[in-house]
Amino acid sequence: MRFNIFPPEGLKSIEPRFHVEPRAIAKTIERELSRKPLAGLYPVDGDGAALPVSMLDIRQGLIVMKPEIKPEGGFTSLIGGRRIVVLCGESGKMQFLATGLRLNEEGNFVCPMPADLILIQRRKEFRTLGPADDDLNFVLCLGAGQELLTKVIDISDHGILLDIRLGATEVEVGRYWHSGYFERLRSRSTTIDLVIKNVRPGADIDRIRAGCELYEPKKLALKEFESTRSAIENARVQSRLNRWYLGACWHE
Repeated sequence: MRFNIFPPEGLKSIEPRFHVEPRAIAKTIERELSRKPLAGLYPVDGDGAALPVSMLDIRQGLIVMKPEIKPEGGFTSLIGGRRIVVLCGESGKMQFLATGLRLNEEGNFVCPMPADLILIQRRKEFRTLGPADDDLNFVLCLGAGQELLTKVIDISDHGILLDIRLGATEVEVGRYWHSGYFERLRSRSTTIDLVIKNVRPGADIDRIRAGCELYEPKKLALKEFESTRSAIENARVQSRLNRWYLGACWHE
């Protein structure tokens, strides 16, 4: 069996935004374990080969891992110790510190739920899928009092992918949209300026998608934009996506 496992990241090089909120750690790990991923157990100092394991499930608050090979010297050296667990998936890398390792009656490793979880995407920034909330729009201000409602396909801390009705407005790379804002029912964010970075067909023949970046954002705009992405992602992890807006700082 071939294992595609990568060494852990040094803690000093990890940005704070890659640390999962403590209340979302269990749900995040549970969601990843549903895919039955392979992982590697690394020495805490990162100096050494990985012991490949299959991530099985969570039982009574303990993470269960099946060793795929028997390490040199057997399992005794790992019992009671600490290892860094690294999982690599399609979207990035997850790692956490496993403490108090022991073997259960089935010969699998178990360890308590970690207090800190690091989730690193391959992209420069986290890209979070929109919440599929029919009441959420990003409103483009087209001038002369004209506004256009668009749908949020995904969002990062500094970018957004919008779904737009084909022909509703000019959509071309390099075009600027000024004074747009998030809107949900009676709540709206501060104004946000965007610049179009890429254009692609939409899922339907009468739709088009525009990938945009924030353009010279003010501190408040940046805060509310980041708050929106974080609120959607945290709500998805906690399985309450239908109430994502409760975590957005601009939502009343």
